[in-house]
Amino acid sequence: MDAGWTREMAMSCSNPARPAMAPNIDNMMERLGIDAGFRVVPRFGLLITSALRNCRCCGARETCAAWLARDQETRFGAPKFCPNADLLWELLCDCSSGHRSRAN
Repeated sequence: MDAGWTREMAMSCSNPARPAMAPNIDNMMERLGIDAGFRVVPRFGLLITSALRNCRCCGARETCAAWLARDQETRFGAPKFCPNADLLWELLCDCSSGHRSRAN
């Protein structure tokens, strides 16, 4: 088990009765310029499922919401505290995922 994770946290994330809320992932993808329409592409199904689960179980929701509320630089991807930082970076680097370039 990863550092900081308890058995209860891991089990609650896999509980099918628990609502699948991932409050910040859509906003994070929008901020990074990742087109949400890529979700229907079978190739990206596992990535988005993993991202939703990571976000749903994240302990940094408040930090994330505060980061999203500010106008932060996103040229280098998601912030390091985000459990989806690597996954989102992968999507950013894969032009077939519908990444939109932003005019700065």
